[in-house]
Amino acid sequence: MKKSNLIYSPALAILVCLTFMLPQSRASQVKTIAVIPFEINASKDMPHVSQGLVNMFYARLSWQDHTWVMPPSQVNKKIAGLDEPQSVQIQTLSQKLDSDYILTGSITELAGSFSIDARIFDMANKRYMAFFEQSDNGDELIAKLDRIAAAINKKVFDRTTLTWDQIEQEQQAAINDAKRKNPEYLMQQNPQWQKTEEKVGWKVWKYLF
Repeated sequence: MKKSNLIYSPALAILVCLTFMLPQSRASQVKTIAVIPFEINASKDMPHVSQGLVNMFYARLSWQDHTWVMPPSQVNKKIAGLDEPQSVQIQTLSQKLDSDYILTGSITELAGSFSIDARIFDMANKRYMAFFEQSDNGDELIAKLDRIAAAINKKVFDRTTLTWDQIEQEQQAAINDAKRKNPEYLMQQNPQWQKTEEKVGWKVWKYLF
């Protein structure tokens, strides 16, 4: 009788198990993001802006092996029929979408200018981070939303993008300009001016408790 060359080895068995588990472990590290259509408070309907911002966030926040943004059509299908204000429906949205992060917000028109408020909710840790941009006119809206997407990528997911590099360069140029124009006044007003940066951080979401 010919003997089998296969020899049972506990170490080999563990290696085989790890090989099958590794793809699942990597997949579990990918965070899911659901982008909810923003509330638009304006004097006229702006459907192109609403659809454009969803598509832009879908493209900007997608990051292979790190984040997966739910397709807009899938999000719209799952939230159809919800009529609760966004401020109190996050928990309901989380249950329907089964997403790690939910991005929502609003665009408000005032005398031809627009304020953009965005919040991204970290459902597992029961917290959110807020972002804000101001647009002088409707033509700048997409560019301002792109800046919010860049800030979310950096602040939430530690991902540096070309837009974020541009933002940092602008901030550094503003600091250098202020220092050049009146360095003594700047130092008196803020001795730690070198360390000054945009104050964006996590806040506890009280509605989850």
